[in-house]
Formats: sequence, structure tokens, C-alpha cells
Amino acid sequence: MSPARLQKAKDILVVVIFACVAIELVIGGGIALAWWGAQQPSGPSCNVAAVKLYGTVVYYPNENSGAAAGGRGNGSLDQTAAETIRQEIESADANPNIKAILFQVDSPGGDPVAGEEIADALKRSPKPTVAFIADQGTSAAYWAATGAQTIFASADSALADIGVTQSYLQQTQQDTNNGLQFIPLTAGKYKDMGNPDAPITPAEVALFQRDLNITYHNFIDQVAANRNLTVASVTAIADGSSMEGQMAFQDGLIDHIGSIYDAENFIQDKIGAPVTLCE
Repeated sequence: MSPARLQKAKDILVVVIFACVAIELVIGGGIALAWWGAQQPSGPSCNVAAVKLYGTVVYYPNENSGAAAGGRGNGSLDQTAAETIRQEIESADANPNIKAILFQVDSPGGDPVAGEEIADALKRSPKPTVAFIADQGTSAAYWAATGAQTIFASADSALADIGVTQSYLQQTQQDTNNGLQFIPLTAGKYKDMGNPDAPITPAEVALFQRDLNITYHNFIDQVAANRNLTVASVTAIADGSSMEGQMAFQDGLIDHIGSIYDAENFIQDKIGAPVTLCE
């Protein structure tokens, strides 16, 4: 082959190679764009953020639980982290397409600080916030729900349970039966307080009770403030027991008896548009 023909063949080969690369980039970019679009949690018509508190409420995700996976769980709804809930609320607040927040609760409670933080995040939201309590919303989970402007629950939902506990099982007698002896080695009189292998002292009981009372009264004060109730009226029902929805409604702890559909209809009236939840 002559040098001219050889050069021409080379030029054609270069053009073909560049064309193939360009085609691959276009195809690859299209696939990547389609994948990215499929990963987005909400479509263009999504207008209400569904924020869910399921299982025990903790402050941070526990690495040994399902909540460690994205703060949500590995399909097991055993824990929800307040940090995750707060971030979801703040994300909804910053999204102009989101017109309201539906806070869905089915939880027995958990960490009081976590419940208070979620309530604060809901109260800070500039958008309509509606809580729907399904089967259960008690203790710290109820505390969290009080941050919403409006609370719905079923007549049969278990609610409130305003109280605080830190009980534990002391096993000193079992240790003795097993031939075990507890050897205290601490710097600080109360450093071993709450160790189940050591007998608890009256002074330690008093310290535990002091701290429990502080959290208990803060719980009452926050419920009273969030629900526009008197401290005395909340104190009167804050015996650590749960109550069904109808009684909670009569005591002012929730605003409406209804289903999730009722809560969505309420939001629809608030925002003046059909509700499409962002899951």
C-alpha cells in the first residue's frame, strides 16, 4: 500500500475510533442520567414529606441495630434515630416543592433527649406539620409528636405514657450463688452507681431519683407548652400509663381522632392541593 493510501486509512481509523468513543459517552451518560433519576426519592408532583418514626427512638443510629443502615434499619423497623429525623425535616424545610410534613409515628418511645430534639425540629419548621400516631405513640415518641402543629390518632391508639424510668435488675444474689465476688475499684464515690453486680445504696437511689424527676418535669413542661395545656392538667395524667386515643383527645393530648387518610385530607385543605407523599 502506498504511503498516501496508508495515511488515508489511518485518518479514517482515527475518525472511526473517535466516533465510537463519542457514541459510548452519549450512551453511558444517558444510562447514568436514567439511573440517577430513578434514585431520586421524589417525583415532580411530590409535595408532602413523609417523615417516619418507627420502633424505639434513639439519638444516634446504633451500629448493632437496623437503625445503623441509613438511620432506618435493614428492613427491620427496630429503631429510628433522632439525628435522621431532624435531617429529614430540615431537608423538607429547604425544599420549595415540599408544602407540608406528615410525621408518621408507631413507637413505644425511647431516649427522652431524642424525643425532645424531634419535637424541636418539628416546631422550627415553617411549613404545616401534622403527626399521625398509628398503633402506638408513647413516652418519648409522644413527646416527639407534640412538636407537630396538629396530631391525629386512632381511637384505639396507645398514647402518652408520660413518665421516665431507669430501672434495672440487680444480680448480687445471683453472683453470690455462683461464687462470684464484686471488687469495687473506682475513683469517685458514685462512679459504679447502677452496676448490677454491686448493691445499690440509699444515696445512689436518691441520685437516680433526682435525675429522673428532672427529666420527668421537663417532659411535663414540654408537653404542656407544645399542646397549649396547663402544667397542672398534664401533671394530673402524667402517671406513666398509656391511654387510648379517645381519652387522649378528651385530655387535649391530640387534636383529632382519625386515620392516615383523614390526616392527608387535613393537609390537603391546608396546602390547597392534592397530597402526594414523598416516600
